[in-house]
Amino acid sequence: MAPSMSTITLITIYTFSLLFSITSSATSTAEQPSRPFKKIYAFGDSFTDTGNTHNAEGPSGFGHVSNSPYGTTFFNHSTNRYSDGRLVIDFVTESLSLPYLPPYRHIKRSNDTFGVNFAVAGSTAINHEFFVRNNLSLDITPQSIQTQILWFNKYLESQGCQGVDSKCKDFDETLFWFGEIGVNDYAYTLGSTVSEDTIRKLAMSSVSGALQSLLEKGAKYLVVQVITNRCLH
Repeated sequence: MAPSMSTITLITIYTFSLLFSITSSATSTAEQPSRPFKKIYAFGDSFTDTGNTHNAEGPSGFGHVSNSPYGTTFFNHSTNRYSDGRLVIDFVTESLSLPYLPPYRHIKRSNDTFGVNFAVAGSTAINHEFFVRNNLSLDITPQSIQTQILWFNKYLESQGCQGVDSKCKDFDETLFWFGEIGVNDYAYTLGSTVSEDTIRKLAMSSVSGALQSLLEKGAKYLVVQVITNRCLH
């Protein structure tokens, strides 16, 4: 039986509290810091993307992310993050004593040991076909959260974890970070005949389905990020 939305909500709230209580405890123990999670899988849009948009199809204006001033305040060069420094997911990896997550489109055998980032800047909650049917597909990111879930499943298969019923053992020590998603759905339909109510219902259904698919895969620690409302340094 698929978990209900109330179950997902409870898991989200619980694991979010658990994550920060564990990391606070870990960082306070200077002598022998523990590592509560050994791996992170991240999903979302530009708030979480660490490089999947680079050299990818999508809005022509997205090319500027490879140039200054992006990345100048921390990395001292562009890292194809939509920030002049780090993202929330970068602070999460730091707090867990893990390296920054490599983007799925640029992973190598040597750099995915501690997780993978599937987030794509400009990504939508609603499937891209919806925008095509409504003549709204010009100059928008074609990848949706469903695309990211497909990438994730493909990645698991490459790691020998196949099938819906196959639960990877390392999920016991894996954090699933479900970053902000859905803002682009409204942005892409602004000024169109598509109502906000339609976007809301479709986006909620899509996000719910994505979260349920992760839980069905065996995810135990799942955090859903809300929209950032202040600058990060």
